[in-house]
Amino acid sequence: MDAYAEAVAHHRAGRGPQAIAAAQAALAAAPDDPLAHNLLGVCLTVNPPQAEGIEVLRAALARWPTHEHLVTNLALALLGAGDQQAAWHYLRHLLVLNPASALAIDRLGFLCNNWRGDREQAVRLTDRAVRLSPQDEGIRIDQSLAWAPHDLDRTILALDAAIVLNPQNPYPYVQRAGALLRQGRLQAALHPLRRALKLDPVHDDAIKHALRCQHYHAASQSAAAQGPGPGDGVLLRGPFSTASGYAHMGRRYIQTLRRQQVPLQAIGVFGHETWADEPLAAPVGAKAAINIMVPLAVEPIPGLATILYSMFEGPRISRTWAKQSLAAEMVIVPTESSRRAWASQGYPEDRIRVCPLGVDAEPAAADAPPLTLVDGHGRRVDSYRHRFLNVSDAIPRKNLDGVLRVWLRATNRGDDAVLILKPGKGGTEAARRHLQAIVRQTQAHVGRPFAEAAPIVLVDQPLSEADMTGLFRTATCYFSLSHGEGWDLPLSKAGAMGLGLIAPAHSSYLDYLDERFARLIPCTTGPAHLPYSTEPWEPFFGLDWWNPDETVAADILSGIIAGRDRGLPDASAHLLGNFTWDQAARKLRRILADAGLLRQGDLF
Repeated sequence: MDAYAEAVAHHRAGRGPQAIAAAQAALAAAPDDPLAHNLLGVCLTVNPPQAEGIEVLRAALARWPTHEHLVTNLALALLGAGDQQAAWHYLRHLLVLNPASALAIDRLGFLCNNWRGDREQAVRLTDRAVRLSPQDEGIRIDQSLAWAPHDLDRTILALDAAIVLNPQNPYPYVQRAGALLRQGRLQAALHPLRRALKLDPVHDDAIKHALRCQHYHAASQSAAAQGPGPGDGVLLRGPFSTASGYAHMGRRYIQTLRRQQVPLQAIGVFGHETWADEPLAAPVGAKAAINIMVPLAVEPIPGLATILYSMFEGPRISRTWAKQSLAAEMVIVPTESSRRAWASQGYPEDRIRVCPLGVDAEPAAADAPPLTLVDGHGRRVDSYRHRFLNVSDAIPRKNLDGVLRVWLRATNRGDDAVLILKPGKGGTEAARRHLQAIVRQTQAHVGRPFAEAAPIVLVDQPLSEADMTGLFRTATCYFSLSHGEGWDLPLSKAGAMGLGLIAPAHSSYLDYLDERFARLIPCTTGPAHLPYSTEPWEPFFGLDWWNPDETVAADILSGIIAGRDRGLPDASAHLLGNFTWDQAARKLRRILADAGLLRQGDLF
């Protein structure tokens, strides 16, 4: 067996090191054979890190730019490495070389759906890929995913086709059950779940779906047993076990409703939930299921009214969200901005209610001391007079590139000021790459290195609730330049703790802030693009967001640092007096009672 055939055999058998060694020998024997370069590149990109294999394929493609195998494998390697932009480029190049490439069309559809957010184009591409390769199970599954936001019936048909092609794969059965649950077809979802669990008894998603089905059935039976009229308790459904804003919101409602002695059932999106004092899985005679989540994740429960409690960060929701929201009898939002976002896309205004959230000052961690932080030169952060804080997920909507541009333009190395950046819940690799990219791009865009600006301290590790409170205590001001917020838990927490607030005059901020309580930055609206790009940001494809005036923001910061602005207002009394979780829970109960879904009890 020659080295090339030996490498192929090792690769197909999953013997990575042997495959790489044989492929290197094959390349040494035939350095001018593009297939030898292609084989080595593929062997090197099977497992991370993939950079070496990608470079092998790039170098080979520079020599043979029309070689279809090289283009295909480089595109797939880039996709596997998470470089969607480059993968998009090479997949389009592949389509030029071979307009009938089902693989290129399918992967472009996948990127349209999962990276660009162009759901309609994703449907067109995956439908075309199916016509070119109707017997490909993977393409049928991708077609189902492309249809899922638009048409669950078409999603189910695509999954049925995938099941016919490979009846032994549990994945399409689980996806089919999920689509049926989103349609409220509880009994119909049980058959594919049983089949999936027979094929794979430990399939995690199948187990979670089955557990939710049990909870839904019990809640449905309990509602029926109550007879007509209002219910005795409240059913909440949400991602309670995650670190998301929706999870935080759900946990706060659970804690507060329990203090108010409201009978409560909680059904987690991701399986069994545990609570400190008692289980919350037992049905409580609820007549409505409150889904604290985005519209696409709602699962109606037979016999219960479906309520969506959600929010949006832009001037209007997408058509997909609008269509899915119609399955809910009522939409509850926390702000007037979100109310307009739903109404602007045709959701009936008489079915929208506004219920503001609470603001956290974290009394449970009231004794947490300030964190001890030092800058890059070893100076303690608490020795700076002006300490600006921003806590944001490293995503385009949070506009960290704008924060960095303003800081670079507004501050100098000798200023008695520091910016503390906390990227969300912890330093993921994706977040680090995002920050590294925008730091490089911002310096080039502004034409000034960060070494000439006041220092920035990055807090790039997960923190406990007490440590987060300590982080807020380290700062004197909170600075947001977000493109839009459904509520902004960190900023409202900062205000409740007495930090001075600097925020854009848009979205949720206008529901709980005005010029008496914060320095507000004027805004315009425009397309939601990735930083330093005209490419759309996937969740906001085809939508607008707000663009804060960075010149005004820089003037506000420089005025504070120079002493021209001698004191930001204190919003703590306003926020803690008017936006408590107790008030939020009572307002929610009043909405349910007015709709005839909950016995009024003692609402005051």
